[in-house]
Amino acid sequence: DCMKACIYQKQTPVNVPEVETRILTDALALPWGVEIYDLLTRWNPLRQKQFLAKPYNGLKILVAGMGPAGFTLAHHLLMEGFCVVGVDGLKIEPLPSSLVNKPIESYDELTEQLDERVLAGFGGVAEYGITVRWDKNFLRLIYLTLMRRPHFQLFGGVRFGGTITVEDTKAMGFDHLSVAVGAGLPRALPIPGSLAVGMRQANDFLMSLQLTGAAKESSLASLQLRMPIVVIGGGLTGVDTASEAQAYYIKQVEKHLARYETLSAHIGETALRNTFDPASLIICDEFLEHAKAVRTERERADTLGEAPNFVPLLHAWGGVTITYRRHIQDSPAYVSNHEELHKALEEGVLYRDLLEPKAATTDQYRHVTGLTCHHRRQDDDGRWHVVNDDVQIPARSILVATGAKPNVAYAFEHEGTFLRNGIQYQTFELNNGSLEAVPTAEHCKSDNFGPFTSYENEDFRVSFVGDSHPVFHGNVVKAIASGMRTYPKILEALEDKVGTLGDSAEYQSFSNTLDDAFNATIESIERQNRHTITIRIKAPRAAARFKPGQFYRLQNFETRAVTVGDTLLQMEAIALFATRADIGAGTIDLTVFEKGVSTRLTALFQPGDKVSLMGPTGVRSKMPDGKRIYLVIGNEMAALQALSIGNNIDKSNGSKLYYIGTFSDKNKLTQRSELEAACDAILWGTGTGAKINADRDQDASATGDLC
Repeated sequence: DCMKACIYQKQTPVNVPEVETRILTDALALPWGVEIYDLLTRWNPLRQKQFLAKPYNGLKILVAGMGPAGFTLAHHLLMEGFCVVGVDGLKIEPLPSSLVNKPIESYDELTEQLDERVLAGFGGVAEYGITVRWDKNFLRLIYLTLMRRPHFQLFGGVRFGGTITVEDTKAMGFDHLSVAVGAGLPRALPIPGSLAVGMRQANDFLMSLQLTGAAKESSLASLQLRMPIVVIGGGLTGVDTASEAQAYYIKQVEKHLARYETLSAHIGETALRNTFDPASLIICDEFLEHAKAVRTERERADTLGEAPNFVPLLHAWGGVTITYRRHIQDSPAYVSNHEELHKALEEGVLYRDLLEPKAATTDQYRHVTGLTCHHRRQDDDGRWHVVNDDVQIPARSILVATGAKPNVAYAFEHEGTFLRNGIQYQTFELNNGSLEAVPTAEHCKSDNFGPFTSYENEDFRVSFVGDSHPVFHGNVVKAIASGMRTYPKILEALEDKVGTLGDSAEYQSFSNTLDDAFNATIESIERQNRHTITIRIKAPRAAARFKPGQFYRLQNFETRAVTVGDTLLQMEAIALFATRADIGAGTIDLTVFEKGVSTRLTALFQPGDKVSLMGPTGVRSKMPDGKRIYLVIGNEMAALQALSIGNNIDKSNGSKLYYIGTFSDKNKLTQRSELEAACDAILWGTGTGAKINADRDQDASATGDLC
């Protein structure tokens, strides 16, 4: 708004972002342009502050979250001489060592095509998206400049509150912790049908699109998005979701057709179709029909030498529609960045305002078929009223983008650590060496915006930035501003320690300790039966924090995945129960049931392979002190819970664990000896076929419907 107002008479305003981008691209296009840029991030006499990187001062800061706020803060702290360690819950792909360790003559050596780029996981929301909103190679440039800093380390798969806590951070030798974990849970939409197949959170869709690489031709992942698509919410996340969904759908059906034809040629079309259940076969044929129409449009465009136009096809299939409960001009997207909304409408996204969601309708397979809405109107006094006439919008996919809450999950998982002000952390300022609570600032340019949480242990404090902070919550620009505005406050908090030179040998020892603690490596893999595998992973920090009932998220690295033909054998992140954690050895035992592509790919792991293991996460089993009797009932998944509990209860005080197994057949049973060692008594149940014979006097067997 400031830029557009700064004009002379009726001239078109100067597009400042475009000018800044052109300056950057012109510099990068020079011979050794990447090295010039890298130098100017560390040495720039034209800057009033931080014109030269200071030497290592021996102080160490952990930044939890490597989105825009986190990487901005990390840069400024490194310039002040701190050792900075970044952690993120996402899988973060390593950069090629040739880029980090050797000078780059041409910027082309660093750049990647949008549809071929490695989904690095670095940058949080800044990396999301398969459409060309901004050049993601700039993000790779930021990643590279940080990784070249001698006192910076980065670890993915580290969940703040799970893998590491505030107390762990201090115990490991850090002098400060900054929380940059972004927005938390999206706001739920509690309407009938909200858990039906085809309805999901928009944030989840965007993150899955990013983490799985589903839009790539080489990827095995598919998000199964069906047309018509409805996006609920008038914010920028809703606009992004609509644009991304529209672009992804074309890629999805094309990939579906190509693989259908390949498999039909390999095993025969009849055999292939026999693998689908009735609901899946309907979706399969729907995708095939749409993909053939896309192929025809591409052929037409190639013949005429023009770009294909998929908008008429998308509209014929029902289109992608944004619904909002107020007028379009009142929507957050219009107010914050109307150009983004205008661009989405240009691309063919549809918009329906004044609609309040009422219910999602479903078919016989419990798949979404549409969205029922109330119509809303505003009276002369500005008050909104629901008009009872229902509006039906056809939808096979409904993506909910109704906003997100600040991420204060840590406060619930570790009660008493941070004071809260409603659904956000209370903001504090440092005054004469002590923390003082301050009201939430009205503006992100306020002097006393309160960068600190309430936590204070001697001189160890915790700051928070980006979407975690109520003043900087909402967009990437404010997130970056939070990093720039918070680092001087951290510097002030540590001023009594700043000024000395750090010891390089001590830092190297510290760095090696972190490598051992945070990296995850396959130690062993063992097949239990045709569809079950157990994996032992060495991941000391993840093992140390494990509690019974929690799970982990396992994924291989894209840059280390095997390619077979044109297909990259990259896993989607899979959630796995841990049955045992050996803190002394730093290992975790996980069980995999092979029920899909990604779970089957775990069989390719070899001892020594580096993997991404995020966790522990999830609600732990409640295991109070004292004598307790535990009963676990269920199938092979419940057996993992029984193992998890049995391996961790104190039986010396009289506590016992009983397990009632409800397996469909005896072949589903695995790890029998481990179960018998963990449980005081077991009722082996099978739904059909032969019984599982009881080998111990206290055990029994039965068949039939035990429940």
